[in-house]
Amino acid sequence: MPRYPHRSLFGMNRRQFIAGATATAAFGTMAGLGSARAQVEPQLSMMGWADYIAPENIETWEEANSSKLVYDNYASNDEMYSKLQLAQGNSGYDLGMNTDFMIKLLIDKGLIQKLDKSLITNIGNILPDFAKPDFDPENGYTVPKSTGSQGFIYDKSAITRPMKTWGDFLEAIENEASGQTSLLDDPLAIAPLFWSKGLSWNTTEDSALKDAETRVESLAKHIKAFNSYPVQDVASGSVILAQCWNGNAKQAIDSSGNQNLVFVYPEPKSELWLDSYHIPAGAKNLKAAHSWINFVLDPQVAAREITYTGFLSPVAGADKTLDAAVGSSTLIFPPAEAIQRGERTQRNETYDRRIAILTKFKAAAAQ
Repeated sequence: MPRYPHRSLFGMNRRQFIAGATATAAFGTMAGLGSARAQVEPQLSMMGWADYIAPENIETWEEANSSKLVYDNYASNDEMYSKLQLAQGNSGYDLGMNTDFMIKLLIDKGLIQKLDKSLITNIGNILPDFAKPDFDPENGYTVPKSTGSQGFIYDKSAITRPMKTWGDFLEAIENEASGQTSLLDDPLAIAPLFWSKGLSWNTTEDSALKDAETRVESLAKHIKAFNSYPVQDVASGSVILAQCWNGNAKQAIDSSGNQNLVFVYPEPKSELWLDSYHIPAGAKNLKAAHSWINFVLDPQVAAREITYTGFLSPVAGADKTLDAAVGSSTLIFPPAEAIQRGERTQRNETYDRRIAILTKFKAAAAQ
């Protein structure tokens, strides 16, 4: 069992989040910029998920440091891992971010380096439930960025029957949403095939994996796209059903103005995750990298991240400046029952096989 069971990382409603924040001393935004104002390099190169940082925070950090943040997107954790592995310390990135299950592999392979905590004076602002996770028990290599869950979003004017489960999701793919469905561009695209049966998607059962491999052949013709960031497609209506993470669903709903869009935390199982910042091996701009990490651990900066991304920040005091509508949103704070159904991805002996099934799925959908 992990040092911090996965549910403990996410089992926080808004009241618990506020209580934890109140128990920890809050620091102002200027405190976050205090060490950031130290001389840093003229550029910070970062790689992460699409549209995952508040533009206002980028502008504030750049102005305070007379430095430029250059940001590249990636589609999946495996893409980030592959780039770092191939680069062998010459990736050109000063900061990256990955999800919980990938971090230990990055550490073991020597692809990320230890943090200089003397440059991260705000590290004490991390809420206890998110500090010292099992994959990095001393926060020696990472600090948490955001946490969230997974589900699906659909247009109820096009799919009019009740949608509560992953079974409903798969049935709609083959019917009302045929040709208008988006799945994650990630091995998790096949997870609903396991979750719909009440199985962990980390299963090692050969029969379950064989069933999934067979099922993707029939599902493939119904898939419009594999997209880990389907916000624009959902908002425009070109996709009426999409597997996505909760914050991206909020972004799609907010940007579309479409009151028929509904996000579901599906039964009987789903995903919970924690993304963390890390510094790749060979990074050149270390002062800038540590400056950014320290900056985003400031409560007011973290609150802007929550508001923009739709994902919960693990920084104490971030709730204090949230707009009431943001602070009460179930798209940011998953309901307790959704948290209880959640599981973390495991990079176990079947992970490579799940990647292979995704590759087969995508190839069949492209035909």
